Amino acid sequence: MALVITRLMGGLGNQMFQYAAGYALSRRWNVPLFVDPGFLDARPPGMNWTPRELELDVLKAPLSFPTDQQVRSYRRELDVRAVRVAHRYFPRVFRSRCFVERGPGFDPAFLRIKPPIYLEGFWQNEAYFRGVANELRACFEPKGSPTASVRRTLEDIRTLRSASVHVRRGDYVSNAEASAFHGTCSPAYYQDASRWLVREHGVEHFHVFSDDPDWARKNLSLGRPTTFVDPGIGKDAHWDMYLMAHCTHHIIANSSFSWWGAWLDPHPDKVVVAPNIWYQGNATPSSHFIPSSWTAR
Repeated sequence: MALVITRLMGGLGNQMFQYAAGYALSRRWNVPLFVDPGFLDARPPGMNWTPRELELDVLKAPLSFPTDQQVRSYRRELDVRAVRVAHRYFPRVFRSRCFVERGPGFDPAFLRIKPPIYLEGFWQNEAYFRGVANELRACFEPKGSPTASVRRTLEDIRTLRSASVHVRRGDYVSNAEASAFHGTCSPAYYQDASRWLVREHGVEHFHVFSDDPDWARKNLSLGRPTTFVDPGIGKDAHWDMYLMAHCTHHIIANSSFSWWGAWLDPHPDKVVVAPNIWYQGNATPSSHFIPSSWTAR
């Protein structure tokens, strides 16, 4: 049976990108989608990345998992040199069953692949799944019921012309390699973006979401009444994304969690501000990642 298997890597935002790309491909060809959590489960000696777990299970997205044998079969060309060579030099005879992301930004070759296929990459561009946007927004609704605190914050957001502000710190600060590669958005970026939204789009209130709320309170002065939302912790973090999506406009960080908080807002007149540079370590521009309707500042 032909399958689409997508490898899960990173935290919730990254896992959503990987699911979304796999989902779009599986829908195009009407075949099952499986998610491979093997990388999340691994804890190799000397690992220099932040350990993660399966986080998609807090959302309504249907999850199916491949067997170890299926994963080995699909990934064989990545793990066995002779198979890699055969696929490279004799593609008509040995058709590849793996498609590995080749760099940031949308790769049109993605549209030419067909199952059976194993996807390995981050796929951080809506062009991979724009055609199933409404289905994905339904898949990415939270399971369960919001807490009383979440409900109160949601009522506040609905009565105000508000903008979400996401401040991503966490391992971008605590992990030296992540810090060097990702970098963090400065207070100046948030102040510039907030002033622009107030001046040009009439924003009346800001709701700040952060994994480091103490830093945000001490360093952000946004020029309008501001609510610093108590962060969702662990398996409850997705409620922050849910609340962000209900704001009128958005200021995001260079973060996949941020990206989804803005993208899940379905309103076509929303304004989304993103930092000019997404990966500060190699000065990768945000244009590789954000929709053309968003604004980089």
